[in-house]
Amino acid sequence: MVSHNLAAAGAWFERAAADNSREFWAREKQRYADEVRAPFLELLSAVDADPAAWKVYRPHHDTRFSADKGVLKTFIGALRVEPDGTGRYLQLDARGVLASSGMPYLAPDQLASWRAALLDDARGADFTRAVAAAQAAGGTLKSGYPEPLATAPRGVPRDHERITWLRWKGVEVFGRLAHPAEDAAAWTTSIWAAGAPIGAWLASAVGPSAMERPRR
Repeated sequence: MVSHNLAAAGAWFERAAADNSREFWAREKQRYADEVRAPFLELLSAVDADPAAWKVYRPHHDTRFSADKGVLKTFIGALRVEPDGTGRYLQLDARGVLASSGMPYLAPDQLASWRAALLDDARGADFTRAVAAAQAAGGTLKSGYPEPLATAPRGVPRDHERITWLRWKGVEVFGRLAHPAEDAAAWTTSIWAAGAPIGAWLASAVGPSAMERPRR
């Protein structure tokens, strides 16, 4: 169990949010390694037998193209993308643990497949059932990024029964666990399990993109 270490990470991120500077990082770099990165990697190892397959994000924030000029991210996150195009994400921040799965970003070729599948009566009904199963298991469905369309895609009736999802450009099943966590590892795997029906649908109906994936 790694949950007893996670509260210290939350406190570190609160301090970073209050003083997001190079001077703070110089003072707190070792504590980040001990109180944030180490328990996060421990959690990652507890929920996946192959933690090396994950991309763990660096702590420094790229300020070149962002209005936020804080030098540090106020979270630590990791992503694993499967050959079928689906992915799982894990994040630790001041609020606690966030776990998600799905396809948060649909490349143009995937977006075309996503909409075609939702417009198909049989596959669209399968997705509706997958959503119900995910929600019954404790997952929350949300759109990915960029923001959904404000209206219907071209040629799609605005009153289509799956219009909400047809507007989306990505899809995730996620959950949040607040500090202190009783068993963060078991909770994380349960959220990923909740998203499994949607992941299976995405793998079959959408699949991987032939285009380069943008940074998260």
